[in-house]
Amino acid sequence: MKNNTSESNKIAISIENVTFSYKDNNNINESQKPVIKDLSLNIETGSFLCITGESGCGKSTLLRLINMLLVPQKGQIKIYNQIISQQNIIDIRRNMGYILQGNSLFPHYTTYQNMTYCLNLDKHDAEKNRNRLEELLPIMNLSPDILDKYPKELSGGQKQRVGIIRGIAHKPKIILMDEPFSALDPETRKSLQNLVKKIHEDTHTTFVMVTHSISEAKKLGSRILQMKTEE
Repeated sequence: MKNNTSESNKIAISIENVTFSYKDNNNINESQKPVIKDLSLNIETGSFLCITGESGCGKSTLLRLINMLLVPQKGQIKIYNQIISQQNIIDIRRNMGYILQGNSLFPHYTTYQNMTYCLNLDKHDAEKNRNRLEELLPIMNLSPDILDKYPKELSGGQKQRVGIIRGIAHKPKIILMDEPFSALDPETRKSLQNLVKKIHEDTHTTFVMVTHSISEAKKLGSRILQMKTEE
């Protein structure tokens, strides 16, 4: 029998009775209807949770709450049993990768600078950065000759591959993905789905991904959360 305290059995993310609403700027004393209301959810270490649902149901909001870009009005979120509101925000984010659509790349940074952005937060030296990219570029089907290019010089598929490398290069324990493939053509989308699936299988990193596609959720997810708007 496995020890229940082993890393593989830990809860990576615990969402406890979380409620969040965006404040109405026209009336500071009132809040809009909650986007997320009294949500409780445990996400196991090494799982791949796909979050689906119609627009406005709080999918992306939930990712921002986990990443501390937003703060819930009620409830709390824990990362490995640590309440994130009581932790250093930089330390929390260093253990996470956050992957958006390709246009989230820093336009004034080269591909190399974009890819190593999170590595540099941990003050890795240039040689370690290069070694890490040499490891990841072939996995992502990218050639080293793109390293000096800027995002505007890349195709949509290349941008998304660069964004994925930026999100995983520092080997985070948790990777958040917000509709990362939605703007891509079907062939590129399928290719990147397969790459992400392989990364998850090889690393057992905890993934949380927002997607509008049920078929994509079924393909990638070990678990699916379907969110609905409050009536």
